[in-house]
Amino acid sequence: MNSIFDNQVWSGNRRYVTPEGDFSHQGLDPDALDLGSVCLMTFSAGLYRRVVEWLPGSVADVEWPYTTTPLQVFTTGNGKRFAVHFPAYGGTRVANSLEQLASCGVRYFFGLGLGGTPQADVQIEDIVLLEGAVRGDGVSRYYAPIEFPAVADFDLTAKLRAKLDARGRAYHVGLSFGIDALYREEERLIALLQELGVLSVDLESSAFLTVGRRLGLHCAWAGVISDRLVGAEQEGNIHPDHVMDTLLRLGDDMVAVITEDL
Repeated sequence: MNSIFDNQVWSGNRRYVTPEGDFSHQGLDPDALDLGSVCLMTFSAGLYRRVVEWLPGSVADVEWPYTTTPLQVFTTGNGKRFAVHFPAYGGTRVANSLEQLASCGVRYFFGLGLGGTPQADVQIEDIVLLEGAVRGDGVSRYYAPIEFPAVADFDLTAKLRAKLDARGRAYHVGLSFGIDALYREEERLIALLQELGVLSVDLESSAFLTVGRRLGLHCAWAGVISDRLVGAEQEGNIHPDHVMDTLLRLGDDMVAVITEDL
Protein backbone atom coordinates (compact mmCIF):
# COMPACT_ATOMS: atom_id res chain seq x y z
CA MET A 1 0.00 0.00 0.00
CA ASN A 2 1.47 3.34 -1.06
CA SER A 3 1.29 6.60 0.81
CA ILE A 4 -1.38 9.01 -0.39
CA PHE A 5 -0.60 11.31 -3.33
CA ASP A 6 2.44 9.35 -4.53
CA ASN A 7 4.30 9.51 -1.20
CA GLN A 8 4.62 13.31 -1.25
CA VAL A 9 2.26 14.55 1.47
CA TRP A 10 4.46 13.48 4.38
CA SER A 11 7.55 15.30 3.07
CA GLY A 12 6.23 18.87 3.19
CA ASN A 13 7.29 21.30 5.92
CA ARG A 14 5.42 24.50 5.02
CA ARG A 15 2.37 24.04 7.23
CA TYR A 16 -0.51 26.50 7.30
CA VAL A 17 -1.72 25.51 10.78
CA THR A 18 0.70 24.74 13.62
CA PRO A 19 0.23 23.81 17.28
CA GLU A 20 1.85 27.09 18.28
CA GLY A 21 -0.63 29.00 16.14
CA ASP A 22 -3.50 27.05 17.64
CA PHE A 23 -2.34 27.90 21.17
CA SER A 24 -1.96 31.55 20.16
CA HIS A 25 -5.58 31.54 19.01
CA GLN A 26 -6.49 30.38 22.54
CA GLY A 27 -4.45 33.22 24.02
CA LEU A 28 -1.80 30.87 25.43
CA ASP A 29 1.96 30.59 25.11
CA PRO A 30 2.95 26.88 24.99
CA ASP A 31 6.29 27.74 26.59
CA ALA A 32 4.39 29.03 29.61
CA LEU A 33 2.47 25.77 30.13
CA ASP A 34 4.62 23.90 32.64
CA LEU A 35 3.55 20.33 31.90
CA GLY A 36 6.84 18.64 32.71
CA SER A 37 8.67 16.48 30.19
CA VAL A 38 6.55 13.31 30.52
CA CYS A 39 2.95 12.49 29.62
CA LEU A 40 0.87 9.47 30.57
CA MET A 41 -1.58 9.30 27.65
CA THR A 42 -4.73 7.26 28.33
CA PHE A 43 -6.81 5.93 25.44
CA SER A 44 -10.17 5.74 27.22
CA ALA A 45 -12.29 8.49 28.76
CA GLY A 46 -13.29 6.25 31.65
CA LEU A 47 -9.69 5.26 32.25
CA TYR A 48 -8.62 8.91 32.25
CA ARG A 49 -11.21 9.74 34.92
CA ARG A 50 -10.12 6.84 37.10
CA VAL A 51 -6.42 7.70 36.77
CA VAL A 52 -6.84 11.36 37.74
CA GLU A 53 -9.09 10.37 40.67
CA TRP A 54 -6.53 7.84 41.90
CA LEU A 55 -3.30 9.83 41.48
CA PRO A 56 -2.10 12.10 44.29
CA GLY A 57 -0.16 15.30 43.70
CA SER A 58 -2.51 17.19 41.35
CA VAL A 59 -1.43 20.77 40.63
CA ALA A 60 -3.79 23.58 39.69
CA ASP A 61 -1.46 26.03 37.93
CA VAL A 62 -2.04 24.67 34.39
CA GLU A 63 -5.12 25.58 32.35
CA TRP A 64 -5.41 23.26 29.35
CA PRO A 65 -7.49 25.02 26.68
CA TYR A 66 -9.18 21.99 25.05
CA THR A 67 -12.07 20.63 27.10
CA THR A 68 -12.75 17.68 24.78
CA THR A 69 -9.19 16.40 25.26
CA PRO A 70 -8.65 16.89 29.01
CA LEU A 71 -5.26 17.15 30.68
CA GLN A 72 -4.13 17.45 34.29
CA VAL A 73 -0.64 17.89 35.72
CA PHE A 74 0.65 15.97 38.73
CA THR A 75 3.85 15.82 40.73
CA THR A 76 5.56 12.63 41.83
CA GLY A 77 6.73 12.10 45.42
CA ASN A 78 10.14 13.49 44.49
CA GLY A 79 8.71 16.58 42.80
CA LYS A 80 8.73 15.67 39.09
CA ARG A 81 5.90 17.16 37.07
CA PHE A 82 4.09 15.02 34.53
CA ALA A 83 0.87 15.28 32.55
CA VAL A 84 -2.03 12.84 32.33
CA HIS A 85 -4.00 13.29 29.13
CA PHE A 86 -6.91 11.81 27.18
CA PRO A 87 -6.54 12.75 23.50
CA ALA A 88 -10.01 11.41 22.56
CA TYR A 89 -10.32 8.35 20.39
CA GLY A 90 -8.40 7.36 17.29
CA GLY A 91 -5.16 8.09 15.53
CA THR A 92 -6.10 11.56 14.30
CA ARG A 93 -6.63 12.87 17.81
CA VAL A 94 -3.49 11.11 19.04
CA ALA A 95 -1.42 12.80 16.32
CA ASN A 96 -2.86 16.22 17.18
CA SER A 97 -2.16 15.75 20.88
CA LEU A 98 1.42 14.63 20.26
CA GLU A 99 1.98 17.76 18.16
CA GLN A 100 0.46 20.02 20.81
CA LEU A 101 2.27 18.46 23.77
CA ALA A 102 5.59 18.38 21.92
CA SER A 103 5.24 22.13 21.36
CA CYS A 104 4.88 22.46 25.16
CA GLY A 105 8.16 20.66 25.80
CA VAL A 106 6.88 17.14 26.54
CA ARG A 107 9.35 14.56 25.22
CA TYR A 108 8.44 11.23 26.86
CA PHE A 109 5.08 9.52 26.36
CA PHE A 110 3.59 6.42 27.93
CA GLY A 111 0.54 5.13 26.07
CA LEU A 112 -1.87 3.26 28.37
CA GLY A 113 -4.44 1.51 26.23
CA LEU A 114 -6.73 -1.37 25.43
CA GLY A 115 -6.91 -3.84 22.60
CA GLY A 116 -8.62 -6.91 21.27
CA THR A 117 -6.49 -9.96 20.57
CA PRO A 118 -6.68 -12.32 17.58
CA GLN A 119 -4.45 -14.86 19.36
CA ALA A 120 -5.92 -17.93 21.03
CA ASP A 121 -3.17 -18.06 23.67
CA VAL A 122 -3.69 -14.45 24.83
CA GLN A 123 -6.43 -13.93 27.38
CA ILE A 124 -8.69 -11.08 28.44
CA GLU A 125 -6.91 -8.98 31.12
CA ASP A 126 -3.44 -9.97 29.90
CA ILE A 127 -0.90 -7.15 29.66
CA VAL A 128 0.72 -6.41 26.28
CA LEU A 129 3.96 -4.43 25.92
CA LEU A 130 4.52 -3.26 22.35
CA GLU A 131 7.72 -3.42 20.35
CA GLY A 132 5.92 -1.82 17.43
CA ALA A 133 2.73 -1.71 15.40
CA VAL A 134 1.46 -2.60 11.94
CA ARG A 135 0.34 0.66 10.37
CA GLY A 136 -3.32 0.16 9.53
CA ASP A 137 -4.21 3.76 10.37
CA GLY A 138 -4.50 6.64 7.92
CA VAL A 139 -3.11 9.66 9.78
CA SER A 140 0.47 8.36 10.07
CA ARG A 141 0.78 8.47 6.27
CA TYR A 142 0.80 12.25 6.53
CA TYR A 143 3.97 11.97 8.67
CA ALA A 144 6.02 9.22 7.02
CA PRO A 145 5.85 6.88 4.01
CA ILE A 146 4.20 3.54 4.68
CA GLU A 147 7.61 1.83 4.61
CA PHE A 148 8.59 3.78 7.76
CA PRO A 149 8.09 1.44 10.75
CA ALA A 150 5.94 2.17 13.80
CA VAL A 151 8.53 1.28 16.45
CA ALA A 152 8.45 1.89 20.20
CA ASP A 153 11.33 3.77 21.82
CA PHE A 154 13.79 1.10 22.95
CA ASP A 155 15.14 2.79 26.08
CA LEU A 156 11.74 3.86 27.42
CA THR A 157 10.23 0.45 26.69
CA ALA A 158 13.19 -1.25 28.40
CA LYS A 159 12.66 0.87 31.53
CA LEU A 160 8.99 -0.08 31.62
CA ARG A 161 9.77 -3.74 31.01
CA ALA A 162 12.28 -3.74 33.86
CA LYS A 163 9.63 -2.25 36.15
CA LEU A 164 7.09 -4.91 35.15
CA ASP A 165 9.66 -7.63 35.82
CA ALA A 166 10.62 -6.15 39.19
CA ARG A 167 6.97 -6.09 40.23
CA GLY A 168 6.28 -9.62 39.03
CA ARG A 169 3.86 -8.69 36.26
CA ALA A 170 3.17 -11.25 33.56
CA TYR A 171 2.97 -9.76 30.06
CA HIS A 172 3.27 -10.44 26.34
CA VAL A 173 5.75 -8.60 24.11
CA GLY A 174 5.09 -8.08 20.41
CA LEU A 175 3.16 -6.14 17.79
CA SER A 176 -0.23 -4.49 17.54
CA PHE A 177 -2.35 -3.53 14.55
CA GLY A 178 -3.60 0.06 14.55
CA ILE A 179 -6.94 0.48 12.82
CA ASP A 180 -9.16 3.49 12.16
CA ALA A 181 -12.42 1.64 11.53
CA LEU A 182 -13.68 -0.06 14.68
CA TYR A 183 -16.56 -1.76 12.89
CA ARG A 184 -14.42 -3.12 10.03
CA GLU A 185 -12.63 -5.77 12.09
CA GLU A 186 -13.82 -8.68 9.99
CA GLU A 187 -12.90 -12.36 9.75
CA ARG A 188 -10.32 -12.17 6.93
CA LEU A 189 -8.39 -9.36 8.60
CA ILE A 190 -8.34 -11.10 11.97
CA ALA A 191 -7.21 -14.38 10.37
CA LEU A 192 -4.29 -12.59 8.70
CA LEU A 193 -3.26 -10.85 11.92
CA GLN A 194 -3.44 -14.16 13.75
CA GLU A 195 -1.16 -15.74 11.15
CA LEU A 196 1.31 -12.85 11.49
CA GLY A 197 1.44 -13.23 15.27
CA VAL A 198 -0.01 -9.78 15.98
CA LEU A 199 -1.00 -9.61 19.65
CA SER A 200 -3.64 -6.90 19.69
CA VAL A 201 -5.81 -4.57 17.62
CA ASP A 202 -6.52 -1.00 18.75
CA LEU A 203 -7.34 2.49 17.47
CA GLU A 204 -4.22 4.38 18.55
CA SER A 205 -0.93 2.48 18.70
CA SER A 206 0.29 2.76 15.11
CA ALA A 207 -0.34 6.51 14.94
CA PHE A 208 1.07 6.98 18.45
CA LEU A 209 4.36 5.22 17.66
CA THR A 210 4.80 6.54 14.10
CA VAL A 211 3.95 10.19 14.75
CA GLY A 212 5.90 10.19 18.01
CA ARG A 213 9.06 8.92 16.35
CA ARG A 214 8.63 11.29 13.40
CA LEU A 215 8.46 14.21 15.86
CA GLY A 216 11.56 13.02 17.71
CA LEU A 217 9.65 11.92 20.81
CA HIS A 218 10.21 8.90 23.06
CA CYS A 219 7.08 6.73 23.07
CA ALA A 220 6.27 3.45 24.80
CA TRP A 221 2.90 1.70 24.74
CA ALA A 222 1.50 -0.92 27.09
CA GLY A 223 -2.08 -1.99 27.53
CA VAL A 224 -4.54 -4.62 28.60
CA ILE A 225 -6.52 -7.07 26.49
CA SER A 226 -10.19 -6.16 26.79
CA ASP A 227 -11.67 -8.61 24.28
CA ARG A 228 -10.79 -11.61 22.12
CA LEU A 229 -11.45 -11.84 18.38
CA VAL A 230 -10.91 -15.59 18.12
CA GLY A 231 -13.30 -17.91 16.31
CA ALA A 232 -16.73 -16.85 15.17
CA GLU A 233 -17.60 -14.53 18.06
CA GLN A 234 -16.13 -11.66 20.04
CA GLU A 235 -15.44 -12.40 23.69
CA GLY A 236 -15.31 -9.64 26.27
CA ASN A 237 -16.01 -5.95 25.78
CA ILE A 238 -14.15 -3.08 24.13
CA HIS A 239 -14.99 -0.80 27.08
CA PRO A 240 -12.48 -0.86 29.94
CA ASP A 241 -14.52 -1.29 33.13
CA HIS A 242 -14.03 -5.06 33.38
CA VAL A 243 -10.23 -4.75 33.18
CA MET A 244 -9.87 -1.46 35.05
CA ASP A 245 -7.95 -2.86 38.03
CA THR A 246 -5.25 -4.23 35.73
CA LEU A 247 -5.09 -0.96 33.79
CA LEU A 248 -4.65 1.03 37.00
CA ARG A 249 -1.87 -1.31 38.20
CA LEU A 250 -0.16 -0.83 34.84
CA GLY A 251 -0.60 2.93 35.14
CA ASP A 252 1.03 2.76 38.58
CA ASP A 253 3.98 0.94 37.01
CA MET A 254 4.34 3.76 34.48
CA VAL A 255 4.22 6.42 37.21
CA ALA A 256 6.94 4.49 39.06
CA VAL A 257 9.16 4.69 35.96
CA ILE A 258 8.48 8.45 35.76
CA THR A 259 9.36 8.84 39.44
CA GLU A 260 12.45 6.67 39.58
CA ASP A 261 13.92 6.46 36.07
CA LEU A 262 13.20 9.70 34.16
